[in-house]
Amino acid sequence: MLVFLSLLLFVAFIFIGFDIALFVYEWQSRIHIGRWNDRSVWQKAIESKARKWLHRPPTVKQTDNNCYVLYDVIRGRYRNRTIQSWQTAGLLLAFGKEESACYASKAIDDKTGNWKKKPAYIDEALLAYVLKKNGVLTPRAEEAIRSLRMTLKGSQKTLPYRAALPHIRFVDTIGMVVPFLALCGEMELARMQVEEYDKAKLPGSSIPSHAYDIVQNVPLGIYDWGRGIGWYILGLVESNDREVWDKRIVLLAEELFAYQKADGGFGAMFFNKEATSESSGTALIGLLMVNAYKITSDSRFLDAAFRAEKRLMAATRRTGAIDFCQGDTKGIGYYSTTYSVMPFAQGIALKLSKELDAYAHG
Repeated sequence: MLVFLSLLLFVAFIFIGFDIALFVYEWQSRIHIGRWNDRSVWQKAIESKARKWLHRPPTVKQTDNNCYVLYDVIRGRYRNRTIQSWQTAGLLLAFGKEESACYASKAIDDKTGNWKKKPAYIDEALLAYVLKKNGVLTPRAEEAIRSLRMTLKGSQKTLPYRAALPHIRFVDTIGMVVPFLALCGEMELARMQVEEYDKAKLPGSSIPSHAYDIVQNVPLGIYDWGRGIGWYILGLVESNDREVWDKRIVLLAEELFAYQKADGGFGAMFFNKEATSESSGTALIGLLMVNAYKITSDSRFLDAAFRAEKRLMAATRRTGAIDFCQGDTKGIGYYSTTYSVMPFAQGIALKLSKELDAYAHG
C-alpha cells in the first residue's frame, strides 16, 4: 500500500510539475514585453522568430485546460494536426518561394508528388494555397485538395466546414478555401461562397457572424469575434487579384474604424472597446486597412493600419514572439479564454508590417 501511495504521489508530482513549468515559462516570457520603439528592429525580430517557427512551430493547444496538461498530451488532446496546418500557412504567407519550397520538400514526397500525410480537413486548403501561390504545389498534391473539396461539397452549391455539419457554413471557410478556389480558376464557386455569407451579416452591416445555418436561415455564434472577421478578411484580400472584392473591402474597413481601440488594437470580441486587444484579429484587420488604402488612397486607412502595427509591437515579447493571441475556438459560442503566442498571427503580423514598409517614410 505504501508503495502504491508513493507511486501515486510521484505521478501527481510529475503532472503538477509539468503545469508549473508551463506557467513559469509563460510568466517569464512576458517580462519586458512590448519594449519596441523602432519598427524596423521589431520587424527583424518577429521575422527571425517566424523563420524559426517555420521549422518547428509551437503548438496551439486544442483546449483551454491549464491543469494536468500532461494528461491531455498523453491522450492526444493537446496538439491537433489540422490546427497546426493553418499555423504554418499563416507563417508562409509572410515569406516567398524559397521558404515555401523548403516546407514543400518536407510535406510532399519527391518521388510521387503526393502529400506525405493525406489531407483530412478543408483547413489544409489554406496551406495548399500558399504553396501554389509560390509555385511549389505539385499537381498530385493539388488534386488531393481538390478531391477533398469535392467530397466535402457533395451535391451542395457551396462548401461546408465539416462533413458532419453539412447545413452549417463557418466564416473560417471563407479564409481557408476562397483564396485556393480563386487561384485554381474556380472564381465562380469562390464568389458563391462569399455571397452566400451575406445572409449571415448583421442587418445593415458588413460584419458577418461566426456561422450560418442555411436550412433554418439564421446566423449562429457572435458577430464580433475578432479572428472570425479576420478569416473573412483573409478570404477577400487573398482572392482580390481581379478587384472583385474592392467594394466589400472598403465598406468593411469603413465600418471597423469605430471599433479600433485607443491603443490601435481590436478586442477578441471587438464590439467591446474595453476588452484587451487581441493580436490575431488586430493583424488581420490591419491587413484589411492596408488593402482599403491601396484601393482608395484614403490616408485614414493607412493610419489605422500603422496604429494596428503599433499595438502588435506593444504585444511582442522580448524574443520577438507576438503575444495575446486568442486560442483555438472550441465551437459555435465557445471561444477560448487563453491568450498566448500563435504562429498564424505571427505570420500575418509580419505580412502586414512588410506591406507597410512601402509607406513607412511617405
